[in-house]
Amino acid sequence: MRLEPLLPLWASIPLFLLLLGFCAALLVVRPRQRVAWLRRCLMVLLMAVVAIRPVTPLEGEQVQRMNANVFFVVDRTGSMNAEDYNGEQTRLEGVKADMQRIMDMTEGSRYSIIAFDSTAAEQLPLTTDAGAAKAWVDTLSTEPTAYSKGSNVDRPLQTLKTSLAETKRDDPDSQILVYVLSDGENTDGRDASPFGEAKPFVDAGGVLGYGTESGGPMKARGGENDGKYITDGNGKQGVSVIDEQQLEKIAQDLGVPYLHRTDPDEPIEGTMEGVTLKPIPLEKGNRATAFEDWYWVASIPLAALFIWELGELTYRLPRRLDRYDITGAAR
Repeated sequence: MRLEPLLPLWASIPLFLLLLGFCAALLVVRPRQRVAWLRRCLMVLLMAVVAIRPVTPLEGEQVQRMNANVFFVVDRTGSMNAEDYNGEQTRLEGVKADMQRIMDMTEGSRYSIIAFDSTAAEQLPLTTDAGAAKAWVDTLSTEPTAYSKGSNVDRPLQTLKTSLAETKRDDPDSQILVYVLSDGENTDGRDASPFGEAKPFVDAGGVLGYGTESGGPMKARGGENDGKYITDGNGKQGVSVIDEQQLEKIAQDLGVPYLHRTDPDEPIEGTMEGVTLKPIPLEKGNRATAFEDWYWVASIPLAALFIWELGELTYRLPRRLDRYDITGAAR
């Protein structure tokens, strides 16, 4: 067994030691609440176990690393909830299916994920851990509707350029594939910056577009309107429409093909043209290792303790006296 921490140890160890010390001190100082603070001490310890992520390498599934670095640039804006993919599925379902398909096509490569909505961030640094990439895909969702501040497809451009330049410098013998998965819709009122500056670093890939010309309705995520269809300023059902002209421009800038995605079974043609995947020689010490995670063992009791904590807090909330209580108090 080994550790694959979710946070750097230099950050997680002091953080959890501080939390544990705080809970332990109150465990002593407040004897009447000893059970509650003991429960919180256990919660901190279990969260620490989840954060350090104990894993067991699966030796039987160990493979050589391939000579490819695959970058996914993923649109998480609210419009990706529009229901016009493969019938009435959301566009995000198409993104998930295509990301999984691309990972199957490039098995053994390194993967990085850059997601954007109102902001852009590297969600997964370049890694050989395909399990981590697949776990991210499984939990992919759009940003909460209330947090949306307008979007633009160029939002991840600077992060992408920086990551590509560093990868080209550190791993010059491997090929770089970039996949942009979006509906191309800009809602911040400005034109997108060109992606041409990233082209020198890109060997292959594609821009994958989701949505239809007629558009689709979309449901809100989070808040009091969660699950309800979004309406426009006139109270009519809001509709999001794909901007293929924008997506084709990005593809032209990057020098990769544009594909309109309407069905998960459609071929992803041309996105790996000129790319020949081959293993990197073992003397370089690069092996991609599959892991079996064990953090879930700690997460089960942690969830139970959270429910207990929530129940205790709910019970202590002030309750409004009903008519019976008031009558009884007056006697």
